[in-house]
Amino acid sequence: MKEEMMLAGVTLARRYTRKQKEVFLAEVCRQCRQRGWKTEFQTRHSRILHVCNLVIGDLAHAKTVIACAYDTPSHAHLPIRYYPLNPRKNTQAEGRNLALEWGLGAICFLMAAGAVYALRSLSPAMKVAAVLAASLAALFGVSLLHSRGNRVNFNRNSASVALILRLIQEWDPKSSTALVLVDQCCNSYEGLKLLKEACPSRAEVILLDCLAQGEKIVCAHRKGVDVSDLLEEDWINKEYEDPDNGLRFFENGMLLASGAIEKHQFVVRHTRSNQDCHVDIPRLEQILEKLKGRMKAE
Repeated sequence: MKEEMMLAGVTLARRYTRKQKEVFLAEVCRQCRQRGWKTEFQTRHSRILHVCNLVIGDLAHAKTVIACAYDTPSHAHLPIRYYPLNPRKNTQAEGRNLALEWGLGAICFLMAAGAVYALRSLSPAMKVAAVLAASLAALFGVSLLHSRGNRVNFNRNSASVALILRLIQEWDPKSSTALVLVDQCCNSYEGLKLLKEACPSRAEVILLDCLAQGEKIVCAHRKGVDVSDLLEEDWINKEYEDPDNGLRFFENGMLLASGAIEKHQFVVRHTRSNQDCHVDIPRLEQILEKLKGRMKAE
């Protein structure tokens, strides 16, 4: 797994802009050709959104689909938590983060304006200092409001991508398993919506979310889906009858994620920051073997 993590988490760690995604997808397609996997793109375009999923294998006849997001999030200047199972909490956290960033940005611009306004009453030497201070405040304000991709993204979502890359190398391309790298999942479910349109209704869909680090692993699934061979004794088994998260798109859906329990919520810390740089390789290999065991039983 180290080689795959190096590619997904370091070499091609930023998959935020369209160009960055194209470079990454070209490399994955190259690896697929080497191993004999069929690939195709699912795309959807609009004025404000471009979605491009990469399907690896025969999705139309797949019995098992393993999917994960490959896009990476924007950088957050303030600590923000991610809730894989609770989109409402994510919306609230994002709202608070935006309000704080915009508030700090406004303060910076007001400080810059104040420094410029005071120039006429200052000595020449002080004017130089005031202009420098105003410039720094304005630049910091712009940086707070400017959206840019996060630098390191082991949890979201390079660890899951590394698992897909390893399966490309180790699994039979003629099997009834399809692998899907899903776009536009860090800020929405647009990629999953597009996947649902082409996914067989009875296919078993395993969604991989944040898997690099965390005290607990959760296996969430739709009611009636048997996950007994996928669970470990210390994993959390979470069943949904009517989910409002990513499981809602798939009748036989499961979701694996790692994180912690805080205030009765499953939460992932340190995403969208430079602290998202740790990975538990042995546990990733354990999850890989679980997935392969599930695929063999199809």
